[in-house]
Amino acid sequence: MNQISFEDLFEEENEKEKEKVEVAEIPVPLSPLQQDILGLFNSEEISALELCEQLIRAGKIPDERFTTNKPKAYGQVCLLLEGFVKEGKLIFVKSDEKRDRVYKLNEEVFNG
Repeated sequence: MNQISFEDLFEEENEKEKEKVEVAEIPVPLSPLQQDILGLFNSEEISALELCEQLIRAGKIPDERFTTNKPKAYGQVCLLLEGFVKEGKLIFVKSDEKRDRVYKLNEEVFNG
């Protein structure tokens, strides 16, 4: 009868870790709206609200608004912007007391 020691358990785990295959991350293509958003950025800071206004003028998002006059697509645009922050494409600059959010391009990613 074979006994398993405490150390043997860790050996098995280490062998399993060695067997793991690293999977390369496949970049997901950008949606047309994501492409439009990145296309509107330059080296300056831009607010999410101003970005929405530019997208509305360009006909990329509907001109539907809340009673506060904030575009209804503002939340969707902010989610996309936050996704770009997580990917390292944008840098979050500041929040204006929940009225607006300001971002800028991560120059290192686009110039580098």
